[in-house]
Amino acid sequence: MFTCLPYHDHNEVGDTLYVGKGDDGSGNATTILPLGGRGAFMDLGNTQTVTGAKTFFVVPKSSQDASAATDLVRKSQFDAGLGGKAAASHGHAIGDVSGLQTALDGKSDDAHGHAIADVAGLQTALNGKAPLASPALSGAPTAPTPTSGTNTTQIATTAFVQSALAGFGAGDMLKATYDSDADGKVDAAETADSVPWGGITGKPSSFTPSTHSHAIAQVTGLQSALDAKAPLASPALTGTPTAPTATNGTSTTQVATTAFVAAAIGALIDAASGAMDTLNELAAALGDDLNFVTSVANALAGKLSAASNLSDLPNKATSRSNLGLGSIATQAASNVTISGGSIDGIALDGGTF
Repeated sequence: MFTCLPYHDHNEVGDTLYVGKGDDGSGNATTILPLGGRGAFMDLGNTQTVTGAKTFFVVPKSSQDASAATDLVRKSQFDAGLGGKAAASHGHAIGDVSGLQTALDGKSDDAHGHAIADVAGLQTALNGKAPLASPALSGAPTAPTPTSGTNTTQIATTAFVQSALAGFGAGDMLKATYDSDADGKVDAAETADSVPWGGITGKPSSFTPSTHSHAIAQVTGLQSALDAKAPLASPALTGTPTAPTATNGTSTTQVATTAFVAAAIGALIDAASGAMDTLNELAAALGDDLNFVTSVANALAGKLSAASNLSDLPNKATSRSNLGLGSIATQAASNVTISGGSIDGIALDGGTF
């Protein structure tokens, strides 16, 4: 059994044929569907908006993965591509970022300080600024003009002063009023000039002279700076103090360095052998005799003089006896007297007998 559709239409603008189906009870179609034409099918040659979810009846195979810029991408291919990617919100350790640790090592901590000299041009910039306390302004400084009648510590401009003067009204500064004697001086000033020192009230009890002194404690940081210095008298130096090395042979109150001592010792031993280059070794060689010179002199005093050729013998007779020499040792070679005894083995070669 066939039911006639209550509605059909051909849209020439969209070039689509529509059909209506269903009945709302009044002969009107409840659903209108594209039956043919561009609006019913994918248009390969023109721009077309496709709505609704499209599902492939047969899923493309992996060999059909998109590769060209205009290819459609399967969800499974897209998910596989995202599988190795990081989440939109994720973190990294410093070691995961190449060169980051090295770059950080060359940076300062968030909380750190700098001396003024560490910032290029800062001292010069500061020198060009006025201090908050007692600034010595120059040029033509300006400031906001206070409201007329202001009586506070706010800076007064020239405009404020002129406005205040104008408020006095004509005649307030007449010469006849303030210089009654017409001498060019304000009467009140003349009166002030004649006030004695004792008549001035509210003055300080004492004044600091232009030339004065301060205690060390009144100079910020001075005591700490002095504590870090060595005194001239008996300084207790620490660490490795240095000083200029005195010239060899210097014998004054100049400070001696280790180099000076080493040179003096080297000159003292004068390249002596290892067995005689210390005072202990020299003392041992001298027999540890504190009176070595006296002992040697006394010992030499008891010796015969080589230049005297035995003439300085104190007892010559005893000496001859000790040597086994008889009286013949005292006779002249040309006049020998022999009395008694016998002489064996003497060859006579002439002479007087």
